[in-house]
Amino acid sequence: MSEDTLFLIYELIDVIISGLTNGSVYALMAVGLTLVYGVTKAFNFAYGSFFNLGGYLAWLMIPVVGAVGGYVSIFIAVIPIMFIVGYGLEKSLVAPLRKRPEWEMKVMMMTLGLALFMDNLYAVVFGGRVKSLPPILEGTLDVGDLVFSYQDIMIFFLSIGGILLFGWILNNTRIGMAVQAVAQNPEGAKIVGIPEKRIFAATFAISTAMVGFGGILLSQKYFISPMSGGAIMVKSWVITAFGGMGSIRGGLYAAFIIGMLEAFVGYTLGMSYSMIALFILLLTTLALRPQGLMGRA
Repeated sequence: MSEDTLFLIYELIDVIISGLTNGSVYALMAVGLTLVYGVTKAFNFAYGSFFNLGGYLAWLMIPVVGAVGGYVSIFIAVIPIMFIVGYGLEKSLVAPLRKRPEWEMKVMMMTLGLALFMDNLYAVVFGGRVKSLPPILEGTLDVGDLVFSYQDIMIFFLSIGGILLFGWILNNTRIGMAVQAVAQNPEGAKIVGIPEKRIFAATFAISTAMVGFGGILLSQKYFISPMSGGAIMVKSWVITAFGGMGSIRGGLYAAFIIGMLEAFVGYTLGMSYSMIALFILLLTTLALRPQGLMGRA
């Protein structure tokens, strides 16, 4: 086998690893956004801004706790903070709107305004310059002539671990089963005594914690800026629509497909074309299968 062929194979493996790494984080975030839509039928347009919040909180903590060992402390501190922020958001801003007609649309408009407010607040507080997080682990794993970054390995397995933990909570705890009941049949859930208001608040809290976790992981590979959450919001929306609105399984499949598509388009054409490719994929899907991969017609 020629050196050029070997080089091409190694390049393709690097692209696949990058696609799987990004796809795992996208899956983590898409699951949270899909959960909110599946339960409340409202779309949280501030999702990308909460992604940034997780990254900025981690950036503030790094000088205090250090990088490598400090990430454990960061996860322990930041994820509960994000959970509380999501719970407070639902109770203070979303819950009052549920008493009004067509409240789902009002929630979407409110979260869009909240995203604009948060992004501009980040610019005032943190400045316009980009921030970066140190890698959770430095160094590489050499397997023959292949070189794998410990950072990518850790991001992938932490993302998968977060998804598995979410799945376990959803299927093996009372609150998880109550969330599924409300998503499947809200009226039936009320009849059997499930507190719908608490479930709505818990759903927003869990999804905010998940996107904050994703913000910490992905901000190690890319920079944090006041407006970087916008791109994450668009990708999360594309993944949710492509996978099927309200379908967690569809969101998982879509996240990895889009992660791989983004990696291959970035490798062949350049990263500036990746967003164009995502929208072409979304428009094609909506034209041929409007309900998405796993959504119901």
